[in-house]
Amino acid sequence: MSFDTIANSRLLSRALTLLGLWPVAMGTGSCLQRYYRYYQLFLHITLTFTLTLLMWLDVIFSENLDHATQVLKFLLTEMGLVVKIFNIWYYARMASEFLIEWETSELFVLQTCAERAMWQRAQRTFHKVVIVYVFCSFNTAICALIAVPFMNTRELPFPFWLPRKWREDYYWAMYSYEFIAMPFTCLCNIKTDLFQCYFLLHLTLCLRVIGMRLERLSNAVASESVTEEFVKIIKIHQRVDEMAKCCERIVSLPVLMQIMLSSFIICFIIYRLQNVRFSDNPAEFFSMLQYVVAMSLQIFLPCYYANELTVESQNLSHHLYNCDWTGMPVYNRRMIFVYMEYLKQPLVLHAGNFFEIGLPIFSKTMNNAYSLLALLLNVSDENQ
Repeated sequence: MSFDTIANSRLLSRALTLLGLWPVAMGTGSCLQRYYRYYQLFLHITLTFTLTLLMWLDVIFSENLDHATQVLKFLLTEMGLVVKIFNIWYYARMASEFLIEWETSELFVLQTCAERAMWQRAQRTFHKVVIVYVFCSFNTAICALIAVPFMNTRELPFPFWLPRKWREDYYWAMYSYEFIAMPFTCLCNIKTDLFQCYFLLHLTLCLRVIGMRLERLSNAVASESVTEEFVKIIKIHQRVDEMAKCCERIVSLPVLMQIMLSSFIICFIIYRLQNVRFSDNPAEFFSMLQYVVAMSLQIFLPCYYANELTVESQNLSHHLYNCDWTGMPVYNRRMIFVYMEYLKQPLVLHAGNFFEIGLPIFSKTMNNAYSLLALLLNVSDENQ
């Protein structure tokens, strides 16, 4: 019975296609592909890019710090999304080729029930992460939009620049535009984040399979079988390393921008919470709380999965040592010794050649957000 190792990626790629972020499965220059390109440009020019530009104008013409921070906490997220959109458009072909290889190549076929069980557990866990992240992030936008009827004044839940007369005469038209644009951009942000995390997860699981096969080397009876299986494992590992380097190119710029901007975003959200009372507008209060959680998850998830990739790479030498290599022929022991030397350099992903992607950078980002918040509160107190 066939086992679908990329089931979660199929759901994500379909969603990305609907959102205008993933190429259609057609030949280059086909009619459908050309019209799909028009569809992509129409969606993101009218919704994503226009909304981002209007938010920039609102910050430029802002008259006070409070209003500027209120806009910036959304604008910086939109700026990060713009980077992710161009990034995924550029690397979509490479990513789709990886998915095809993972599905069709014999190197990545799972061999035992234990490997399939491990893979299924990890995929089910990732599916739960998808549900939690989508609910928390998408619900943030919905709560903010629902909060409008509870406001005493006509204010857009996600401020952007408008001529003063438009705010009075065309308020509900602008609200309707925002009701479409913000959930759309929110979904784009969610799906691009999850797709990058899926690539990191898949590479991690490939390394985990390699570790399981290394420990099973001692089960082979003939030395020729050990050599053949060991050479195959090395080929898989080399291919995974090559894919990881390409994956680093895919996730490097988005993660770099996300981590650079997230400290400011979380800082501005918490600063805004200082001025929002739960009794006055519970929907907006809950929306801001969920926004903090969503932004924290947006940094945490790629850091966690990249960290897992590094940890699994470090564990390979331990798996190799447990294969009872001392009883193998001299030729195989020499191969194992050379391979152990190779494993001394674990697989580490970098964001823009500035820092390693992992849990330490997540903790540093949260500390930076706290420091920026303290600075912003001091500036606000001095102005008052």
